[in-house]
Amino acid sequence: MTVNGDIEKKALIKHAARELFFRFGFNKTAMSDIAQQSGMAKPTLYYYYPSKETIFDEIVVEEATGFINQVEKKMPRDLQADEKLAFFFRTMYQDLKVYARKMADMPKYLCEHSPHGHPIVEKLNLLFMEKLIPLLREGRMQGRFDFEDEPTMAATLVYMSEFLNFDWMQHYPETMRDRVVETMISVILNGLKRSRNVE
Repeated sequence: MTVNGDIEKKALIKHAARELFFRFGFNKTAMSDIAQQSGMAKPTLYYYYPSKETIFDEIVVEEATGFINQVEKKMPRDLQADEKLAFFFRTMYQDLKVYARKMADMPKYLCEHSPHGHPIVEKLNLLFMEKLIPLLREGRMQGRFDFEDEPTMAATLVYMSEFLNFDWMQHYPETMRDRVVETMISVILNGLKRSRNVE
């Protein structure tokens, strides 16, 4: 099998699995279902993926990467670093809000394994950090932020915003969520600038 052939096969498997996960949920989808949906024999499927969990993990990473890249593409390039950071969190929240509405009628077991539910939080952490570090570095260079360590600060911001997930979207009123997100953004920006204004 060529490299391109392997890539095509894996893409076909993930496409089939994604459809089944969203239609029936993670728990009710078996490897045999994925094999049938993709038109492959089970041994071929197992050659590429040892379990449905490994397929799901790749789908989650792809969903997360695409989601964050879309947020980044929407960001105006002429903003100052603090404005970019606020835009990043605000747009991420608005996009998650749209996704949550689309998923509102899905069964609970799908919500628990949704690409923007609990499992995605762990996958998103590193991706968020990779996007935040350049913004934080830019803010320091502009003299708008004052802190010591960019990776640590990026990790701190990611962990502070972990509540932004599908489960939270479903369980709290939108007006309250909007206020919480705006307050979080204000707290983050004031915290990044705070030490410059003390003394």
